Amino acid sequence: MHNHPERSPGLLDTHRRLAVGNLKRCPLCGTVNAKLNCECFVCRWYGAFDCEADSVEEGLIEVLEQCPELADCILYIPRRRNTLFEQASDWMEDRMRRHLDFEG
Repeated sequence: MHNHPERSPGLLDTHRRLAVGNLKRCPLCGTVNAKLNCECFVCRWYGAFDCEADSVEEGLIEVLEQCPELADCILYIPRRRNTLFEQASDWMEDRMRRHLDFEG
């Protein structure tokens, strides 16, 4: 299966809020679109979209029923990338440990 971190409590609710906050639903074909899209990527509708949370969530559930593999993308937070400063700090710490290791 997939090697993912454990789910934390409320993770599904957090992702649901993020998804609903960043998505809208086409009133013509019902497809869920990114809010940044000016037109529906499926039917090319260009006009007002449905942004109500219940409708967007329903559309998202329909997509997940058709493609359950997408649930992994929604339910798990990707590993945070370290900043350049954190990487340099980790490298220095590792170097210091190696130089001070009297047993190795």
